[in-house]
Amino acid sequence: MTAPRLHVIPAIGCHKALVLRRGPTDQVASLIWDRRNGVVTLGQWLKGGIYEYRSDLSPDARHMIVFAGNGARWWTAISRAPWLTALSVRVQADAWHGGGAFTPEGRIWLNGAEPLSDPPDGLRAAQVDAYPHATDGLHMGGLYLAMMGARGWTHANGDAYHAELVKPLANGWQVTLHFEIGQKNRALISNRYALVRSDGVRMPQPDWEWAEPWDGGLQLARDGALWFAKPGKDGLEEVARIYDFKGMRFDARPAPYAGVNRS
Repeated sequence: MTAPRLHVIPAIGCHKALVLRRGPTDQVASLIWDRRNGVVTLGQWLKGGIYEYRSDLSPDARHMIVFAGNGARWWTAISRAPWLTALSVRVQADAWHGGGAFTPEGRIWLNGAEPLSDPPDGLRAAQVDAYPHATDGLHMGGLYLAMMGARGWTHANGDAYHAELVKPLANGWQVTLHFEIGQKNRALISNRYALVRSDGVRMPQPDWEWAEPWDGGLQLARDGALWFAKPGKDGLEEVARIYDFKGMRFDARPAPYAGVNRS
């Protein structure tokens, strides 16, 4: 059985992260992960898809914004993390633009749209130029690159789908990120990582879906699970599984608050 795909969005201002678990086809679950203690809390499932490169978690991990769709229509939803029930929703007829991000100060920004006049739940709107607008997060604007820059990644070279990002690890190591389009068993856009040793030797990690430095090593997603590891002379050492998402099944569950209808 194919392992679920994982996309992780760390909060800028705290130790939590949003995990988007995709699989089987047209099913995605949203969860909050406490990166310090490994506790994962399920929010809700969606029969459809979430466009990860136009979705974000607020710095305090209390709210999230996602761009989602089901093949017939698409919408931008702001909700309380990790729930998908919208407090504010913007429906559109296509998948062009949509979604958004949070500024490091926690203001909400919309991709391809004017700022919200009345953001929900005590949120404040960001200026229209707080981030670069992009059709899919990378095309015709570097939204995702800017979001990663806010998380400490350096834009090393290239633009759009050809961009490469770099982040330092302990002991002179680095982790690099670039992007692929239309790879088998991956989303339309997918992350590709590599470890770079202090002497410049590059070690591609084709099975990684996400990676971030943590506690002298790095946390990563692969094979439907989250892991912690430390880079050694010849690659990863002390690899330990944090949480396995493979056994999850769709479960229609309500949010603990009232939302708005997206019809």
